[in-house]
Amino acid sequence: MRIFVYAGLKDYFLAEFELTEEVLNIEQLKACMLAINDQAAKLLVACRFAVEEGFIDNTYIFKAHETVIVVPPSSGG
Repeated sequence: MRIFVYAGLKDYFLAEFELTEEVLNIEQLKACMLAINDQAAKLLVACRFAVEEGFIDNTYIFKAHETVIVVPPSSGG
C-alpha cells in the first residue's frame, strides 16, 4: 500500500512511503502509522483519508495495492 501525506504530517513521515503489512481499514492504517512514529498521534486523529475514488470513511475496506492519501486538517487565512 502506498501512502501519501501532506502538510504537518510531513514532520512525522516521509511525504510518500510504502506499507508492506496488510491493512484493511483506516484504524489499522492509523495503527501502522503510529508504529512508525507515535508522535503524530494528536494530528493523525484529526486527519481525513482518501483513495482514488475520493474521501473515505471508517467503514471503507482497502483493496490490495491501493494508494491512500492522508490529509491533515487545514486552517484558513
